[in-house]
Amino acid sequence: MSATPELKGPQSQAKVKMTTPVSKYLAFSLSTMFALMAVGCDSRGENEESPHSDQFSNFAKPSNESQIEAFCSKCHRMPLPTSFPKHAWRDEVRRGFEFYYASDQVDEAIPRQTEVQEYFVKNAPQKLSLPSPDSVDDLWVKRFEQLEVALPEVQNPAVSFLDYVDLGDKLGPGIILSEMREGGIYFIPIFDGRKSGRPLLLSRLSNPAAIKACDWNSDGLTDLMVADLGSFLPDDHKKGQVVLLQRENSSSELFSPTTLVDGIGRVSSIEISDLDNDGALDVLVAEFGWHETGSIFWLKRSISDPTGLLEKRLIDGRSGAIHVPIHDFNSDGHPDFVVVISQHYEVVELMINDGNGNFSAKTLYEAPCPSFGSSGVDLSDINHDGLLDILYTNGDSFDSFTLKPFHGVRWLENRGNLSFRPHEIGLLPGAHRSVAKDINSDGKCEVIAGTFIPARLLVDGGKNAESLVLWSQTEELSFEKHVLDANDCVNATLCIADVDRDGFNDLIVGHFRDDLVGPALTVWFYRGSSRAL
Repeated sequence: MSATPELKGPQSQAKVKMTTPVSKYLAFSLSTMFALMAVGCDSRGENEESPHSDQFSNFAKPSNESQIEAFCSKCHRMPLPTSFPKHAWRDEVRRGFEFYYASDQVDEAIPRQTEVQEYFVKNAPQKLSLPSPDSVDDLWVKRFEQLEVALPEVQNPAVSFLDYVDLGDKLGPGIILSEMREGGIYFIPIFDGRKSGRPLLLSRLSNPAAIKACDWNSDGLTDLMVADLGSFLPDDHKKGQVVLLQRENSSSELFSPTTLVDGIGRVSSIEISDLDNDGALDVLVAEFGWHETGSIFWLKRSISDPTGLLEKRLIDGRSGAIHVPIHDFNSDGHPDFVVVISQHYEVVELMINDGNGNFSAKTLYEAPCPSFGSSGVDLSDINHDGLLDILYTNGDSFDSFTLKPFHGVRWLENRGNLSFRPHEIGLLPGAHRSVAKDINSDGKCEVIAGTFIPARLLVDGGKNAESLVLWSQTEELSFEKHVLDANDCVNATLCIADVDRDGFNDLIVGHFRDDLVGPALTVWFYRGSSRAL
């Protein structure tokens, strides 16, 4: 492994001022019963029942059911027996009681732990029946030309985020990515002829999780804002940070880091927007945290002193926020944002901006199962009606190490007036990230999802597990499934862009590898209809 290149420019520390919360939204404590497997909020919003919700409703009701339900649904929905196999429930209940006793809650009467365990074990299936995997669709695979790109410094890269951007003079268009194992922020130039250049290390942080391109100082150069988890493994610590990487000048490849905020929990994602309409860009931060840490907040920037004091303003005190994509959903000229909150909430919510950076929450979707495994959201106009819909993915299996038959991809159809209707696109065990755009220029969105599954859960090395799936849209707004790859289930992040600038969108897949040596990413160039085999 080569030594880290010297990064020119000292790392400076921006000042952050704490202010009182600007939202009255109440937060729940994560130190509650079944904190790792239950869903949170009581109101359903305007969501419909999942087409698979009936699999959770038929189980025996013991005589002490009311006591168990009252206790286990005190802060969230009642965990349902069919969400885990029999062999897993004793440990799940034990963990739940440990969270309860650590929460300092006092109840006059609680059921015995053995009674709760027997209740769930009795009503759970012997095993969970996963959907049978489909074969690779060779006809669709042949529509793409694949380019693998490795990082010279990292043999088993852990790519957490990637995007296609144009960094302007000298650097040009290419792929930016964050690599968590060694902490590198890389830029990979893409040239004509579908070839990549030498990966350029822009900075090295702790455990970068996401990157956003912006012109923070309005100098015409693209800067990079980075969300840093602060640790490779989950933990309650204060090592998370938001770091700004600023290009020194248009003729330089060097980026100078400035820490905008640190001493916080694990930061999973960030967005850049003028949240209070004062003419200055602000930073929206998803501080995922873990059990005791985590929140959603924004860093307010002063238009009169854009390089000075930043105010940290709390929006929501819950942990578990994964993505916070921004869009003006009610067309009032103020940027709103969507958030998916996992942990024991498992909800998709719309945070509505009053124009001054104060947000009110509206629940759009709650998972029908308390261990749904929310893994992300993205915004896309799925049905091409001019309204941005929400693409929602669930398939996280790293907390319970259990693949679920209800893992998959759904879209929340934007029907206007802040009303959303959920639809299932397809089931996919271990689904981790999904994106949607028109790949083949037929006027309809394709949806693509990658799976990210612990190696210990894969049978026969994962050869029969679907790792990359594309759903093509039919005239009836239904979706037809096409498996693109069924090998390594290490596809933690995806991006769609016209990388070779031929008029057709391409797919970029980032690989998060454990101990397997391999490329950091694969670009799937769409050949175009005239060149399709």
